[in-house]
Amino acid sequence: MTTSPKRLIELDALRGIAAFIVVLHHAWLSLPDRPDWLQWLLETTPLRPVAMGRQAVVFFFVLSGFVLTRALASQESRQPGSVLSLPGGASYAAQRAVRLGLPVLAAVLFSALLQSALWSGPLPAETPHIVGGAAWDEMWDWRSLMTQIMLLSYGDGFQLDPVLWSLVHEWRVALLLPLVLLLRGRLAILGAVALLGAGVARLAGMPEGSVSLGESVPLTFAASAGFLPAFAAGAALALRPVGRLDHGQALAAGLAVAVLAMTASDYGVIIGSVLLIMLAQRDGTLAALLRRPLPLWLGRISFSLYLIHMPVLLALTHLLRDWIGPVSVAMLAIPLSLPLAALMYRTVEQPAHQLARRLRWSAPRTAPARA
Repeated sequence: MTTSPKRLIELDALRGIAAFIVVLHHAWLSLPDRPDWLQWLLETTPLRPVAMGRQAVVFFFVLSGFVLTRALASQESRQPGSVLSLPGGASYAAQRAVRLGLPVLAAVLFSALLQSALWSGPLPAETPHIVGGAAWDEMWDWRSLMTQIMLLSYGDGFQLDPVLWSLVHEWRVALLLPLVLLLRGRLAILGAVALLGAGVARLAGMPEGSVSLGESVPLTFAASAGFLPAFAAGAALALRPVGRLDHGQALAAGLAVAVLAMTASDYGVIIGSVLLIMLAQRDGTLAALLRRPLPLWLGRISFSLYLIHMPVLLALTHLLRDWIGPVSVAMLAIPLSLPLAALMYRTVEQPAHQLARRLRWSAPRTAPARA
């Protein structure tokens, strides 16, 4: 009898650390003046994800491909047709819509309320883009509010919560993951399709390693195709797991992860992400560290933290800009985001998960044959 896959809590912890890196990244981008020595440190060492941020998001995509495919494959194995069928696919899509949609709705409304209360106009032109042109540059209206909630914005359209650009791709590509189960024995085809998607993005004028969203709704689909290799790499690892790394292999993989964290190439980050997922599943120092309470707590609140930290940073920037400097604002936003994320996790994310579980479709059981 096939059992449900054991939840890999170490991967939850990695997701939490990656979410916190994104928080640090946006705090860093909010600073108009950055010390040269610190900029050098963050851009030329394995700390580069803090300065660039994109590496953490690409890791999210690889991890989503792995975790979702692993769960879908286990479910389909236990109950054939619960995934690879029209009702099963519809059930999965509905669950994903609730799991992603309700927290997104809460984050956008939270930011809209904060902007309504605190906004007095655009910030000066010299303000860093992440808290200037990319967000709260103009007052929201109902049309823009609904467009952002439905993840239909493009360019700098996610004015209330700029991080939503990644959820556009997460939502779209995740809907395709059940089809990956049809390629369990044909991973070369999966790789070819993913690279074809990346080619579409390049032909649409989106250079690898830099574009988040296109400048129109159609181009956002090309941008989503550009991230197919990240999801496909995680899915392939779930469908054909690699054996446990021995000590020497783990050491080599760890060194490779450190080096690849410094790369500007998405493909290097994808390889590093796969190696990091493999390392986290191996009993050893890394796994032991990831099982500690703080990383596990960050893992639990990671999605809420990812969604809520930008509204917090924006609110404090507009509220306190005439009183304290950007460094102090950033230093306040980072710790304040953590309890607010925990509150959002309890009041929004957990209920969303509970509601999503009720939408699970169950295949009818076949009646036993009579003698």
